[in-house]
Amino acid sequence: MDNMNEGTDRELLSSILDVQRRSLRNARVTSAVCIAIAAVMVLLTLLILPRAAVLTGKAETALEGLQNVMEKTEGLDDVIAGVKDFAGKLDGLVGESGALTGAAAKLGSIDIDAFNSGVREICKIDITTLNKAISELAAVIQPLARLANMFG
Repeated sequence: MDNMNEGTDRELLSSILDVQRRSLRNARVTSAVCIAIAAVMVLLTLLILPRAAVLTGKAETALEGLQNVMEKTEGLDDVIAGVKDFAGKLDGLVGESGALTGAAAKLGSIDIDAFNSGVREICKIDITTLNKAISELAAVIQPLARLANMFG
């Protein structure tokens, strides 16, 4: 009888040892998977952060260029108002196609200096800088849009 108890004790200890070995193996596998996931996350972070920094720099450059263009175009409101005023006066002149003296009087009332000033302001707009700022902005927004689409 003592042998029988001893046999079952050995079997019980053997099965406990097997369970412990399986648990240890499972714990090692779980640890290895967790370490691998953490390594992948760190690697992805190291790959994405520099690209995000570059995109941010490009966005800042494009926004600065756009701000410069906006500052240059602020004077256009006065120019547009001058052109509209000139067009209104020109319409009035054409509508009243009377005598030569009447036409001469109308021409004298048009503020040619304001019109010339407005045209000069329009000519000062740096179209190349404007186009460059727009293209830089488009180049920055395109990767950001792709990145946003990747995340939903």
